[in-house]
Amino acid sequence: MFSKNLLNKVTLPVLKHGGDLLRRMIGFQTEALQWIDLSSGLMEFVPRPEDIFIVTYPRSGTTLMQMVLHQLTTDGNVEFAHISEFSPFLDRSLAHHLQSASDFEDLPNPRVFKSHLGYPFIPKGAGRYIYVERDGKDVAVSYFHFYQSHLGFQGNFSDFFDLFLRGKVMYGSWFEHAAGWRIHQKDNNVLYLQYADLKQDMEACLQQIIDFCQLNVSQQRFPQILEQCSFEYMKQNEDKFDHITGMMLEKGYQKSAFIRSGKMSSGKDYLTKSQITQFDQALTKYSLSH
Repeated sequence: MFSKNLLNKVTLPVLKHGGDLLRRMIGFQTEALQWIDLSSGLMEFVPRPEDIFIVTYPRSGTTLMQMVLHQLTTDGNVEFAHISEFSPFLDRSLAHHLQSASDFEDLPNPRVFKSHLGYPFIPKGAGRYIYVERDGKDVAVSYFHFYQSHLGFQGNFSDFFDLFLRGKVMYGSWFEHAAGWRIHQKDNNVLYLQYADLKQDMEACLQQIIDFCQLNVSQQRFPQILEQCSFEYMKQNEDKFDHITGMMLEKGYQKSAFIRSGKMSSGKDYLTKSQITQFDQALTKYSLSH
């Protein structure tokens, strides 16, 4: 059931779009078809009570949260070559056989994993889950640019926005993904954060995360943590965070495009009035039906 549902969400929507649009998205299709092995990898994965899962819909602050957790659970040293050394991308690692479930056994506690999986698919256990929700219109804009810079998408924003609204993109419907986690926001092992809060009051969010994960972090470290988790710092060190740099070079990857702007309300600036209306109608329709 897991394999069929996940495959439907990730690959079938792409396969339904023929002609020029499908040819434009061939890079994405190749990526998506490799997800067929993800279910077996997740079945072998055994969560620990100490595990921390950073979960988002794509382009919703995942990388920022990886850096935050790195700062809070280590001495904050940023000499790593890539953030995935500290916080593996669980979905991609297992789906692409970059690592097996057994490889994660050597990671020290607390293990921190990045994931974009919806609530029904995330490995369940006694660990902690931090979900970050970002305004869906801003997500659409950021995801569009990611599709262009990392997946070779040649369509315009209207092409992509139509796919996004209908959930015909990787990881499926933003509406379904966010709602699926939102209903669990009061679970004892789920911390539900808003991306806007991370941007507007990072210090308060740091304290929330520290309390939730039961970490011992002195507030004297906060200035350094805030500086190293800033957009400016992470943009300057982008190669440490772009998780598909190597794989995307042959697909026309644009350097310095992964961490794009980090702004809020870009959706309002980018979307037309008609597209904003379409999004709001879709959100209302989805909310009423769930």
